[in-house]
Amino acid sequence: MKISPLLFALALIPAFANGAPSDPKQAYIDSTFSDMDANKDGKVDKNEYSRFQQAHFNKQADSITEAFKAMDADGDGRITKAEAAIVPEIARYFDGLDTDKDGFLSLQELQQAMVAAQTAEAAKK
Repeated sequence: MKISPLLFALALIPAFANGAPSDPKQAYIDSTFSDMDANKDGKVDKNEYSRFQQAHFNKQADSITEAFKAMDADGDGRITKAEAAIVPEIARYFDGLDTDKDGFLSLQELQQAMVAAQTAEAAKK
């Protein structure tokens, strides 16, 4: 199961919302550091990093919830393969994401996939 490109894309949206800077990578790094450095002392301590990570996780969880609602066209609280087609990354990995093999995706299954993707990414670092 690999949905980390979707999560990465969702995470980058806020960084590029205000226009493209001349060096997008550096702008993203600077912005992220600034967001982490809550007391603006030019350093990021363990508590600041933990708070940033939790806030980042919460934003991603909200993005997953919004994506779920957008895909759930009939509002029945579950995603069919046809409904998942509007998000290619979800449609591509539908069968792997459907952990209970009921032919539908639940919000919980998408949230579990997000956590699994984040855990896998963290293990690579």
